[in-house]
Amino acid sequence: MTTTPTLSIIIVNYRGWKPLGRLLAALESIDKADLSLETIVVDNCSNDGKWEAFTQEFTRPKFIKNSGNHGFAHGCNTGAKNATSPLLLFLNPDTLPTIEALNELVTAYHKSDFAILSCRQSLKGNYKPLIFPKLSTLTGLQRSVYRLLNKEEIAAKSCDENGIARPDFVIGSIVMVSRVWYDKIGGWDERFWMYSEDDDFSKRVSDSGGKIGFLCNTYIEHVHGGTSRINVETEALTKTEVMISKHVYVAKHFTAITALISHKLLIINNLLSALFLGILGIPLFFIPKARVQTLIMVRLISYYVKAIARGTWRSERSILG
Repeated sequence: MTTTPTLSIIIVNYRGWKPLGRLLAALESIDKADLSLETIVVDNCSNDGKWEAFTQEFTRPKFIKNSGNHGFAHGCNTGAKNATSPLLLFLNPDTLPTIEALNELVTAYHKSDFAILSCRQSLKGNYKPLIFPKLSTLTGLQRSVYRLLNKEEIAAKSCDENGIARPDFVIGSIVMVSRVWYDKIGGWDERFWMYSEDDDFSKRVSDSGGKIGFLCNTYIEHVHGGTSRINVETEALTKTEVMISKHVYVAKHFTAITALISHKLLIINNLLSALFLGILGIPLFFIPKARVQTLIMVRLISYYVKAIARGTWRSERSILG
């Protein structure tokens, strides 16, 4: 008799085989313990010749080969369609959970009224609750000033005596959500190719009356950038997509006047930084880090020109673009 797993873990991969292998090995040992897991790996068309050998090495997960690299949101939705547990956990390939962390997340989720739950990804420093993007928090400098001027609001969202924080949103590398809430908001928005889809996911849950929770004393290791920033081209692509996705978020969630001002602010902020660093990188193009900056400049200018021509802020890479 087949039993429903306690938790469906959904992992979207793109050429992150080494960290993914470490993660799957850890999950296999956990699944032999008290927690019944279903692991689903969606490969976003890595197309690097490693699929066959990898899927033969790890036989327990459900492997799904995507038709293309349609983005993180599309990969998450593809995995969720094949999940059977009423509780979903979206994990990056470069995370490494323990049985203790997963049990704490599952237990806390069932005992609370949170719609989305996450936990710490680093033990460095104090946790700073994330706040939704708005006109006053679009850039790093703005966010710093906002936190300074709104200390009471930030304190109310920070870790309390029970080790619970209530941020506006959680980072997409560790997101626990019930099937009920996932279906209620229609899953991840595939207009986001990469980045800001987590802001949007939490925003739609929050707008629907759901609460966002964060376990301050639970830790899942995450090597940030361990799967996306593999080489110069990939790093330039992903860093440019960070800027592009902010425009997508603004276009979706901001009112017309606020969106117009915000788009202009982002364009000025992004271009000033990209042009300065990109031009400096031209004579130093033989240095990888400098080459990344020049490529970001070229990609960003191309994006803005095409955005005007296409009449949309979405990335060309978005499957709904």
